[in-house]
Amino acid sequence: MGSPVINTREDLDALAGTPAYGTFIEYLKGSMTRKQNIAVYPDGYGMPGYEGEAIEPIWSDIEDLSTIHRFGFDKSDFE
Repeated sequence: MGSPVINTREDLDALAGTPAYGTFIEYLKGSMTRKQNIAVYPDGYGMPGYEGEAIEPIWSDIEDLSTIHRFGFDKSDFE
């Protein structure tokens, strides 16, 4: 049997008490932050003819609660 499809809070609530519910809750917790490159790049960086030095990305964790909000949760539900 494959994994259940979970598109809404109702789909999730129907799985309460199952391993799939717990797994999805862990996925939701993991969705609360995302990696974003915060390096500053000069004008023209990455364009043909750019001759400056290569700039390494600087990855930072950024809070993003949009996914948990879509499922009717708030940050406090995971604390």
